[in-house]
Amino acid sequence: MQLSVSPIALRHFARACFSAVGVVQDDADWAATAMVEADLQGLSTHGTMRLKAYIEGLQRGKINPRPQMVWKRTGPVTAILDGDNALGCVSAKQAANFAVDLARKAGLGAVAVYRGNHVGALSLYAEWATHYGVIGLCCCNTYPAVPPTGGRKPFFGTNPIAFAAPTNAEYSLSIDLATSVVARGHIIQAARRGEAIPEGWAVDCEGRATVDPKAALAGSLLPMAGAKGYALAMMIEVLAGVLSGARVGDDVGSMFGTDDEPPGNGFFYLAIHPEHFVGQGVFLERIQTLIDDVHDIPLAEGSERIYVPGERRFLTKQRRRAEGIPISREVWDDFMALAQALDVNLPEYTQAR
Repeated sequence: MQLSVSPIALRHFARACFSAVGVVQDDADWAATAMVEADLQGLSTHGTMRLKAYIEGLQRGKINPRPQMVWKRTGPVTAILDGDNALGCVSAKQAANFAVDLARKAGLGAVAVYRGNHVGALSLYAEWATHYGVIGLCCCNTYPAVPPTGGRKPFFGTNPIAFAAPTNAEYSLSIDLATSVVARGHIIQAARRGEAIPEGWAVDCEGRATVDPKAALAGSLLPMAGAKGYALAMMIEVLAGVLSGARVGDDVGSMFGTDDEPPGNGFFYLAIHPEHFVGQGVFLERIQTLIDDVHDIPLAEGSERIYVPGERRFLTKQRRRAEGIPISREVWDDFMALAQALDVNLPEYTQAR
């Protein structure tokens, strides 16, 4: 059974939870907004499903509720940010803002973050640039979950990457993907629901294929597209980890572990202003032609429509704004535990349609 909660009520609840454990107001506001935005777009594995884990991370010291982030300007269009183990969504937004500002002035902006944390849905930060007519590309390295091709031990994280470009449509062209077959959050979600996972997602700790999500979490996820996914994970490890000065490979910690050690992972953001290339107007015309041409491709048998990346998330957001955000019983149980422990009010809900 699922419940439905309005985005506003869910945001108020998440913000109250963050504030109750000492997160400064602006950071609590953004963290709540980012999680609810992920839920609105249908990215529930990076939405308020993670709220309980974030609160526990703050209580254990894995996340700094009052960070003192430090900027180091390293060149005309480059900078490094010490994230001071803040909420990952907070340091990621800072990086996106700074890189976009650089790009608006000089055409390019690149920011690397170390002492980062779990960022959540990367597409939010790539899309941030598009509000200013700028292209955004970002990636982060994460806790080891994926072995290199030919290996049995996890070394790379799911190492996601996101890209977004402005358009004349109501939505940006937006790509967000893990370099593993699937994001780790889908495995966690299946484990909580007692559901099997599809074949080809993961192997157990002995390297054997498994459909048991608990065995998968103890073992390894598989890289997407085999060696190609492994190569992309390596690239992201260089950009987000090596380049930033963050932890790398199996030295990266987990925000969801039971220890009190911050993950220490990194984040990389590149902003590109089309005005400094073909020009803003020409770029928008050309990308709209590209989108229209893709939409006009004849449909394959059984297909009803061709979507471009980001379009379905936009449509999901429109629907959920009107109907509310579906919350599973397992996540609602987490909300009830948080409300009691932190002395905050639960959001009102209705039965999901």
